Amino acid sequence: MERYMIVIPARNRAFTMKCDDGDSMKLETLRGLVGGPIEPVTTRLKPEWAREQDVNGILLLVNEEGLLRERPLMNQRACEMAAAAEIQNGKRPLVGPAIVAASRGDELIGFAKSVADTICAEWL
Repeated sequence: MERYMIVIPARNRAFTMKCDDGDSMKLETLRGLVGGPIEPVTTRLKPEWAREQDVNGILLLVNEEGLLRERPLMNQRACEMAAAAEIQNGKRPLVGPAIVAASRGDELIGFAKSVADTICAEWL
């Protein structure tokens, strides 16, 4: 099955992107999309959104150095999708682009195209 991750730019519309490494994306692809090292952030989406039994959760992947590098644009849509604990209690807002992916054990995987499209329509 072809899988897709969702890219949420800070300004433009979110879009789906076909995984380039089987069920996932290569690390260098993910780093290129967020502009640096990746940090996973929990989301408010329950694993059931993935419509697969072996999915443990749905994560946002962001640049872990976004604030240190003074990325100018807060990603409002990513902040709205993030779990409340991630953006409250002194934690920083999410800045720059973000990627939505599913977690299956220790790996990050994409979604079926119909699932990615549904998440974009409902959340973004």
